[in-house]
Amino acid sequence: MDFVCVGKIIKPQGIKGEVKILPLVELPAIFNGKHALYIEKKETPFKTATFRLGYAYVHFQEITDRNVAEKYRNKEVFITKEEFEKIAVDDFLIDDLVGIILYDENGELAGQIMDVVNYGFDDIVVVKCEDERFYEVPFRKAIFQHKGKEISVIRKEFDGAKVAQE
Repeated sequence: MDFVCVGKIIKPQGIKGEVKILPLVELPAIFNGKHALYIEKKETPFKTATFRLGYAYVHFQEITDRNVAEKYRNKEVFITKEEFEKIAVDDFLIDDLVGIILYDENGELAGQIMDVVNYGFDDIVVVKCEDERFYEVPFRKAIFQHKGKEISVIRKEFDGAKVAQE
C-alpha cells in the first residue's frame, strides 16, 4: 500500500489526548473525519477530526490523555495514495510529476520534468528540453495544461524561465 504524508503532529492539544497537526498539503478535506488516517503507516482510528485556523485537530482513539499525546510529537500523519487521489483530483504528487514527458499543443516534444522544487511561493518544475538545457518553470496554468493526470505545455518557449545551473 502506498501512502502520502499529509501532516505532522506538532503538539498535544488540551488534556484529553487531542493533537495539533500541521498540514503538509493544501486539502483541508483530508481532516474532515471521513478518511482513514495513519501514524507511522499504521491505521490509527480517531474519534474526532476538525480543521481550524490552518491546523488539523485530531483525537485518535489510542491517544487517551496529554501524556500519551506527547509521545506522538513530531510523528507524521498519512493517508493512502488511493484516498489522496480521490480528494485531490487536480493536484499532483511530486513523484507523479518527475519523469513526465511534456508535449506542446501541437504534439511536439517539449521536454521532460526532471525535478520539482519549491522556493516558498510556487512549485517549480525543472524541465530538460531537447537542447539538453534545464529550465526552472513555475507550475502554473498559464504554462502547463492538464486533464486528469496528463500534462501538456501551453508555452513551449518557457518565456522568462530561468535556465538552471548544472
